Amino acid sequence: MSVYIDTLTFIWAVVVLVLYSNWVVKKPNVLTLLGLALTATYLIAQSGWTTAFFLGDVWGRDLSNYIWFVFNTLVFALLTLLWKKHK
Repeated sequence: MSVYIDTLTFIWAVVVLVLYSNWVVKKPNVLTLLGLALTATYLIAQSGWTTAFFLGDVWGRDLSNYIWFVFNTLVFALLTLLWKKHK
């Protein structure tokens, strides 16, 4: 079941990546750049972790966990930025 949920969010992220790429070209700002970085990091982390899991690659799984750390950091950077903007 988890693979299906991960596939749905992966497809969603691909669509969002295309949208943010368009926004970065047309109207670059901190939020669009951060959104693009978040989406790209998510796609790398998710695909890397899933591939490593299926292959039984411990090193790849550990590397993907570090990429997840970068993703989580970017998420909280975005949330902090939004909080400061609306404060």
